[in-house]
Formats: sequence, C-alpha cells, structure tokens
Amino acid sequence: MNKHHQNIIAIFFIVIISLFLFAYWFDISFGYGQMSLILAGGYGIYLNFKAIKEEQKPT
Repeated sequence: MNKHHQNIIAIFFIVIISLFLFAYWFDISFGYGQMSLILAGGYGIYLNFKAIKEEQKPT
C-alpha cells in the first residue's frame, strides 16, 4: 500500500471519528462545522487521487 492510499484511509477515518465525536460526545447537531469537515476531507481525498494519477503518467 503506497503513501497516497494510506493517507486516503487516514483522512476517511479522521473525518468519521470526528463526526461521531461531534454528534454523540459533544452533542452538537449537524451544522456548518461538520459540513466543512466533510468538504475538507473530500478535497484531501481528491488531491490524493490526483497525485496517484500524476505518478502513474508515463514520462
């Protein structure tokens, strides 16, 4: 497993755990903070897929 795949998995779990903590431990309803966390995680995953594609390009 390369560094990009590990990074994607880490981002995914960080976002899921953070959303779980916001919802159940801090008892915060879904709002702009959670939505921005999801968008930032999605953008990070997108950048990792873009980097994977760039590495696979023939030179």
